[in-house]
Order: sequence, then structure tokens, then C-alpha cells
Amino acid sequence: MGSKSDTLRNVQTRVSIFVVPNFISFYIKAYDFSKVVDLIRKNVKSSKLVIRSSAEDEDTNSSSSAGEYDSVLNIPLDSPEEIRKGVQTVISSYKKKRQILPNDEVMVQEMVQNINMSGVVFTHDLNTGAPYYVINYDDESGLTDTVTSGNGEYSNRTIFIHRNSINKLRSERFIKLLQAVQDLEQVMNSQFLDIEFALGKDLTPYLLQVRAITTQPNWDRSITNAIDTTLHGVQLFVKNKFERYRKIYGEVTVFGQMPDWNPIEMIGRAPRALASSLYQTLITDSAWSKARSIMGYMTSTGEPLMVMLSGQPFIDTRLSFNSYLPKNTNPLIAKKLVNHWIGRLKDNPELHDKVEFGIAITTYSFDIDKKINNLIGDALSATEKGEFRRLHVQHTKKLIGGNGNGSINCALSKVDSLSKKYSKVDFVAQKDIFNLYSMVDDCVQLGTIPFSILARHGFIAKTILLSFEQESILTSAEINEIQSGVHTVASELVDDMHSLHLGRISNSDFMGKYGHLRPGTYDIKSHRYDQMSSISTGCIPNHQEENVKQFELSDVQRKKINQLLEKDGFDTINADDLLKYIHDAIIGREYGKFVFTRILSNILELIANFAEDNGLSRDEISHVPLASLLKVLKESDEKSIEDQLRCIYVQEENKHNISASIRLPQVLTDEAGVHIVPFQVSHPNFITHKEVTAPFVFLDSRTDGVLIKEKIVVIEGADPGFDWIFSQKISGLITKYGGANSHMAIRCAEFGVPAAIGCGEQRFNSLTKANRVHLDCAAGIVSPLY
Repeated sequence: MGSKSDTLRNVQTRVSIFVVPNFISFYIKAYDFSKVVDLIRKNVKSSKLVIRSSAEDEDTNSSSSAGEYDSVLNIPLDSPEEIRKGVQTVISSYKKKRQILPNDEVMVQEMVQNINMSGVVFTHDLNTGAPYYVINYDDESGLTDTVTSGNGEYSNRTIFIHRNSINKLRSERFIKLLQAVQDLEQVMNSQFLDIEFALGKDLTPYLLQVRAITTQPNWDRSITNAIDTTLHGVQLFVKNKFERYRKIYGEVTVFGQMPDWNPIEMIGRAPRALASSLYQTLITDSAWSKARSIMGYMTSTGEPLMVMLSGQPFIDTRLSFNSYLPKNTNPLIAKKLVNHWIGRLKDNPELHDKVEFGIAITTYSFDIDKKINNLIGDALSATEKGEFRRLHVQHTKKLIGGNGNGSINCALSKVDSLSKKYSKVDFVAQKDIFNLYSMVDDCVQLGTIPFSILARHGFIAKTILLSFEQESILTSAEINEIQSGVHTVASELVDDMHSLHLGRISNSDFMGKYGHLRPGTYDIKSHRYDQMSSISTGCIPNHQEENVKQFELSDVQRKKINQLLEKDGFDTINADDLLKYIHDAIIGREYGKFVFTRILSNILELIANFAEDNGLSRDEISHVPLASLLKVLKESDEKSIEDQLRCIYVQEENKHNISASIRLPQVLTDEAGVHIVPFQVSHPNFITHKEVTAPFVFLDSRTDGVLIKEKIVVIEGADPGFDWIFSQKISGLITKYGGANSHMAIRCAEFGVPAAIGCGEQRFNSLTKANRVHLDCAAGIVSPLY
């Protein structure tokens, strides 16, 4: 390819679908403004112009220099002075970077108007070379530069379309655009193009510029064929899963990465095999359903909640919605509700991380009548609604006031027994890999099953707490005060970090209690606190010094709550009992998580030690699934243990590389979604009503010793291993993934930290390119500042 202007000139008369707006170009070295104006008037007919760079060092084979130089839009054709200023702006942008080169040019082009959509198309994934058309687009502003400049709220919408699946597209505008792109590929004899486009309101596609993709040397070309084969397998798998299942209500299902046990938040979009297999074994294979059955919910017939699609975790929401119903729900009501909620999620995929609050009704709360109207509507008759309401009242009454197997006390008793058992013996120090069997079993029976019960109580508590505001009993500020007054293990961690900083407790005592925590709970490569060189850079006073005041109900509030409880037959529970339940549920959930993750962390260390003894690194063993590891331990083989594990590692690493290159939607509603991945709107969950503008710092599971004081911390997931950040005076928190009741949402409410939890991939990526971030939780705004 030649310069930007040469390339456009070369294709202008050869493309049959794209329209190349008329333009002129001139060399800066031979710049004569009067001649330029004459050229413009002869060749450009539009009333508005755009003046662009066409530099010698742009669009080369090794570097695109995209965005290096300025463009000036909306220049009036009849204003020579504005044209002169625009040309000088572009030339000045060259001079800011370097001296003017002999072949530096400036382009003056017709400004495309009446825009339906504009943006950039990459004909392969820029990072991996995966066979997707990647369209970054803006279909709101009507401007042509918001995507390339990175400015604007709508500049990061993205759709991924598998190159062989254009026939599955339903959108006329994307069909028209990709027909033009394919024609351009033929004209240029290249499938590796970076195309800037605009689409008129009449769907005329305009080509604004085209260059070669310059990241090709970084690609693994062998992945392309593997992706095609893998996606075919995924399509066959989900086709079967979308069918109706016997004994499970719901005609179809929806797969999501964030509903219910939100796996993408805990193990990531494309986790390695050990992490995903541990998450399945400990939680989503059976622990989740056993816990809900114990609590009196309707559960499936042993179906795993999470499936892996090309190595990426998805929750089967049909199973979730079944398990949110009380066990005695009438089959006809159950069928209607599950179908309705699945349909609602299909229509509102942006609620995929809020299904317990915005899609389904999972418990009684004081605003249950409003929820029945909003979330059920006409799906049930008035009689059926009354029956459904009565079931939830009875079910919630048992859970709040009971002492049976599904109670908070019973679950805590099991967690305590797990804690005591593993405080007596150091199974990691024994280095006996055969302890793995009992440790995994104990972690499920005494850890994740009771934790799942406690987590469910946490959701019930949060739902009831939010209903106080809906019924005008408490203000949002008072609800925040209740949450911040709950002293959980996170509060203790912050207090103890402060004591450690002041020398009140020893490092060995601190690590004895908290050393097992790691920012990647299921990631064997993530350092534990007791393996880090530093987890603190100057603690600040928190709960210890501030003496957080416990919220107390006023007499009026207490009376209102008691009246509502009495009206619905909660005759053995009063307002103070309910507040205590909420308090206990929040504390219990966090304590249960703290204990079971200690055992999980020790399981990872036991595996790491075994791997090291057999010649494998943590990185290598992270690719070995738990089942494969256990098979090596219990079956003889002619190969050595190292050779067996290394063979598994090589195979699984290759699968993981393919998985990381494949794009799937966060919400998968049909087979077409396997090949066409649409823009997913994500509405963050804002915590507190505070407003802050500050520099940000990005942390991952292997970050160590970074200064975060008075900065907005940005992390991908809401992992409990990041609790140490609350010992610093951070200005705010932003996460890519996370729901309304996720770990970090609770933490931020507890510590009064302004946060945007679950921003989604598009918004998150734009934030990480900024210099500062503005967070206005009351207004629901999170925006990058460049």
C-alpha cells in the first residue's frame, strides 16, 4: 500500500459498493494555499469538508500510526480562512511529533453527512488474528470520528462476526457494510484490512480510509482453523442445550456469564483448566443445587449449573430460575414463570448481572406486590399471583426464623467445624498429594455447600433491605449506614492491617489469619498474601479509630416494619429480629467465604508443591484440570507422572489459547450468537451516592506493592483477595465484572467507598486508556478523562 491518499485514489474507481468521498491531497513541502483552494473547489462538491493527515509514516507495513495526527471536521467549503486553519492544524500535529518529511501530505475530503453509523472495521481480530470481522461503531452521535478519536459515550460499541457467518446476520445495515468490506477485500487482494467507514441514513457505505493491519506478525495463524472447528462443536452443544428438558421447567434457556454464581467474575472470561475445574467441582456441579434444596427451593435433577463453551464459563439460567422457586410451587405456575423470566432476560440482556433483582422474584420482601406487577405482569392470573406470593411469604418466614438445615446457624456450624479441622493440621506442610481427595470433599461438604446457603441468605437480606427504601421506611443513606455498620471479616482485615502497621500485632500473627488470601481465589499463579513482598503501602485508620456508629431504627420506622410483618403473618419476628437477621446474613456470608477460601488456597498450594516435585511450574500445572490430576494419582501408566502431566498441560494450553481467541456474547440466546457477538450494554451497579474525580490504578491478580492511596482502583473481578485495598485511602473502585450483591459491592457499601461494579468490557477498556476517571454514583455516571 502507498500513502493514505494513494490507497484511496487507487480503490476509488475499482470498488463497486463502497463510495469514496471526493478528495484532493497535496505535499506539504510544495504547499501553495491559493492552488489548494482552487483544487478543492474543482474537485469537492460537499458544503462541508474534513481535513485529514496523510503522513509518510502513516499506514506502513509495520506501523499504522493511527490517531497520531489531527483531523479537522465540519470545515465550510466557502470559508478559505477556516480551510487554512484546518490545514495548519494538521501540519502542526506533524511538527509536534517530528520534522516535516518529504512525502508528508494533507488530504481535504468531502464531509459525509446524514450519518446512520460510523466506525472502524478490522477484517480479523487485531490482537489474535482470529477470523472475525470486528466492527467498532457509533450509531448515536451522527459524527464520523468518535470511534477513531475514542471520544464520546458511544464510541466503543463492538460487534464480532465470524468471517464465514455473514449469512446469519439479520441487521440490514451490517449486511450492507460487510458486503462492501468483502468487495474491498477482493479489490485489494487482502483479508487483513483496517477500514474507517461511515454508513449513510440511506445505508450507502462510505470508505474514509483503509490500511493494512499491522499486528499480523504477532498472530498464531494455526489458530484460525482450530477456531472454526471449536465453534462448530459449540454450536452443536448449545443446539441440544436449548431444547426442552424433562423435569425442568422452561421451553428454552439463556446462557449468561454473569447470572447467579457469576463465574466470569470469579474465574475470568477464558480461565485455565485448573481454575475452571475447581469452580465446577466446588460449586457449580452440585454444591449450588444441594444448598438450595436444603433451603426448600425447587432444584433440578443433578444438572450442573455451569457449562464450558469453548473453554468459557456460562450459567444455564433455566436451571437458575427453576431453583429460585419455592419447592411446593404449582407446576403450571413454575412453567409460566420460568418461561416469562427467560423471555424477559432475552429482551433485557443488560440485566444479566442483576437477575435476582431485575428479572426474577427469589424471595419475599416488603415490595413484593410491586415486583409481582413489574416482573411477572400478565404471565400469571390474579389467583396464581396470590398463590405465588403466599409461597414466598411462607418460605421466607421459615428461612428467617428457622433453625433447620437451611438456617444461618446450621450453615455456620458446619463452616466452624471446617475451620477447626484445618486449624489443627497443616496438610500443605505434609506435602501428601493424596490429602487432595479429603480436602476437596471437606471443602464441598463443610465449605461451599454451607457457604452457598449463607450466600442465599445474603441475597434475601439484601432484597429485604432494599425494600425498606422502596416502601419509604428508610432512606438510601440509612441503608448505607446499616451496611457500613456491619463488622465483617473484611472490617477485621482492615483493622488488623492497621494494627500491623502500628506494630500492635506481629506479621506472623497477621499472616496466620489472612495469609491464605489471594487476589485470584482460584488461580494457582496468583500470590497469596503470605507470598507477597508487600500488600500495604501505608495503612490508614478505619473502623478501629472511627468507632462506626451502629444504626438504630426510630420508633416510627420500627412501628412501620412491625405492621408490615404482622400483615403478612410474620408473627414470631419483629423489626429488631429482622434487622438482626440482615446483620447476621451479611456477616455469615463473608465469614463462610473466608473459611472455605482458606481450604481452597491450601488445595492450590498442595497441587503447586506436587507439581514442583514432578518438574512442573505453577504456570504449567494451571492448565491441568482437577479430574486429570486425580486420574494420574489413581491410575497406573507406563509414563512417569511428569510426562503424564506435561502431556495434559500441552493439550490444555493449546485449548486455552484457542479459547482466549474465541469471542462469545456474555448473554447467549440462540445458536447464531456463537458466530455473531453483538454489543452488550452493561449498566454498572453504583455504590454510595458520592462523587469523585481521581487518577486510576489498574490491579490484577499478580500486582504487588502498587501505590493506590487517593486513586480510583480498577480491577476486572470482585475477588475477595483484593480486600487489602480497603486498608488504603482509595478514592473509589471500578470493576469490569460484578453484580449488585457481589463481594466488592458489599465491601464498598461497608466502607462507604464510591464504586461502579460491573462496567462491562467495552466501558472498562475505555477507562483503562484514560488519565483520570470521573465517578458520580448518585447520577449513575462513570466516564474517562483524557
